Amino acid sequence: MLSRQPMLKGVILIVGLLLISCGNSDQQKAQNYLNKAQLFYNQSHYNQAKLALDSISILFPQLIPMRQKADTLMYRIELQEAIRNLHYADSVLVVKQHIVDSLAHPFSYTKDTKYDEIGQYTYKAQQTTADATRTFLKPTIDENGVLTIMSIYCGAPVGHTTVKASTNGVFAETLPAAKGDCFSYSNLGKTWENVNFTGKAINGLVTFIGNNVKLPITISLEGGKRTVTYLMQLKDKEAIEHSYYLSEALKEVRQLKLSSLQAKQTIIITSGHLHLDINTELHTNSPEQR
Repeated sequence: MLSRQPMLKGVILIVGLLLISCGNSDQQKAQNYLNKAQLFYNQSHYNQAKLALDSISILFPQLIPMRQKADTLMYRIELQEAIRNLHYADSVLVVKQHIVDSLAHPFSYTKDTKYDEIGQYTYKAQQTTADATRTFLKPTIDENGVLTIMSIYCGAPVGHTTVKASTNGVFAETLPAAKGDCFSYSNLGKTWENVNFTGKAINGLVTFIGNNVKLPITISLEGGKRTVTYLMQLKDKEAIEHSYYLSEALKEVRQLKLSSLQAKQTIIITSGHLHLDINTELHTNSPEQR
């Protein structure tokens, strides 16, 4: 009777060789992906490089050392992308800030450092003594670019919650203001109503007025006891038009500042993972050094 011991050893040897063969095959495939990623990285094709590195983690989760190499290269890619984004944001920010400064000339900027966290821009032409007792639309913009349209009414109580602008048979109107955005007070027989509209509540009113500055625009105050109508003054139409442009420019500046901050945070984190000096990396990869 033949001994089963040699046969069993042979089977184990064959299985072992197959496993080694499969392992070597996976190792080589993963190395190919890593080589591709490195080539793409060297060519600054970062998206293609990241796709190749993701393939290593997805297809070969058991190859821990190879995944660690992939992670290291991924950190290098994230670092280079962050440095690129930082240089872009900072360079464009200079241009956009000049635009904001130019657009802000017709406005007054106020900020009480003791009570206000955010400053406000108000159109200078709407700050005369006569404006204290008239009915008009007053735009204000905070330094983050948030635009608010205040409907100011002076006269017998109306209780309006909606503003409608119309010209030549077409119109735009706000959404009804929330209760917390409606304020009123009386003095010497007159009532003042201040109704604020911000964000979605403006509902195209600003764009409509800005597109029709040269045309006569009738404003209707609705939603209260009665409807009050009046014709907009030119300075009020211009105030809203200029406020829109300043608002958009301020939003762009704020977004660029956020992008710059996010890039700096990413640079700090990835440089820490790679044990690199941040200042050296920023200087080496600056536009002037390329």
